[in-house]
Amino acid sequence: MRIAIIFILLIIGISIRPKAQQFDAGFVCGLATSQVDGDGNSGFDKAGPIAGIWVGHGLNRVFYARMELRYIQKGSFAKTVQDGVTIGHYRMRLNYLEIPVIIGYRFGNGFNALAGISTGYLGKAQEMNEFGSFPLEDIQKFHKFEFAWRFGFEYNQSEHWAFNVMYSYSMFPIRPHKENITYRWDRGQYNNVIEFVARYKI
Repeated sequence: MRIAIIFILLIIGISIRPKAQQFDAGFVCGLATSQVDGDGNSGFDKAGPIAGIWVGHGLNRVFYARMELRYIQKGSFAKTVQDGVTIGHYRMRLNYLEIPVIIGYRFGNGFNALAGISTGYLGKAQEMNEFGSFPLEDIQKFHKFEFAWRFGFEYNQSEHWAFNVMYSYSMFPIRPHKENITYRWDRGQYNNVIEFVARYKI
């Protein structure tokens, strides 16, 4: 919470600085489609919201840096289908407070290439099926922090609006497999996320 307050104050301070400081700030919102590699399911079938704030600074004519503070819901979703009828489902919801740090490269035609890393703090994790939420004692414990690689592209539609598609993948497992079973590079479960985000500049 303290980090969030500091970041919001920074946004407010930057937004009232003179333009000569070359700082920008604004808001982000969007949709994350995700899966969790290693949970036995496949497909980017879990949809979750994205909402937050950002601050950016031009490094030179073509490169710029941006940092965000945002809420994002990741996880997994799968249906059990028998004879064409859905008879059950599994859902994992992972609610993160996340700080992505991104470097962008301007191509000059409105398109930018993006790459960076993010740190996320897991506020709440839920697993459920058609009968309701799993008891806490039946949930394999998740790690509280996630570190992820990020890359994608952004299109600047106007002075205030930009839209981007980002892909992110956990650097380390978000939790181990049951009984800590590993096989070579398979050390546990990993967030695998595609994001569709709208960004507004104040």
